[in-house]
Amino acid sequence: MHNDAMLEELVKTCDFISKKGLAPATAGNFSARLNDTSMVMSASGKDKSALSKYDFVVCDFQANLLSGDGKPSAEAALHGMIYQLNLATNCVLHTHSVPVTVLSMLEKQAQKITFYGYEMQKTIAGNPTHEAELDLPIFDNSQDIPKLALEVKARWDAVKKAQGFIVRGHGLYSFGPTVFDAKRHMEGLEFLVSCEFAKRGLISHD
Repeated sequence: MHNDAMLEELVKTCDFISKKGLAPATAGNFSARLNDTSMVMSASGKDKSALSKYDFVVCDFQANLLSGDGKPSAEAALHGMIYQLNLATNCVLHTHSVPVTVLSMLEKQAQKITFYGYEMQKTIAGNPTHEAELDLPIFDNSQDIPKLALEVKARWDAVKKAQGFIVRGHGLYSFGPTVFDAKRHMEGLEFLVSCEFAKRGLISHD
């Protein structure tokens, strides 16, 4: 996809995400691969409900600014690691929903959320049936982003199968070969987590 067209689609996707309430208070960060060493990324501290193409910067996979007005998100290196681990990945989306944040905090030692029996599991590429378990990995939150990126690398097989992962108490990362695919994975995973969130709430009131 041409870079200008990709950026235009990414801006529209960010607007969709904001309207869904998944990027409150300037939270969230979104990127698209430019080549094998750099990416375009939403600048830090921007209101995600009013992004334009001018609110994105170009940086390398180590989060060093290459061009643009602003600075890359502090989590740019985590996006960069995802691009390096999978050459087929061309978009990464990081959202902040209440179900993801709360559910990941309920069991402080849990390393994953397991889904089974949900039709929506099939929205995640490589998961063709609801009759198999789908594990969404959870990583402990850390201000040391390079360290967190290495932890993601160490569990990459599980992360790749889920097309995403959760940072505990923080939010969801999802990705895909196109902006459209990353958006589909984000919506699918957010839906699945919301189902588990609701189910566990109902069980606790039985």
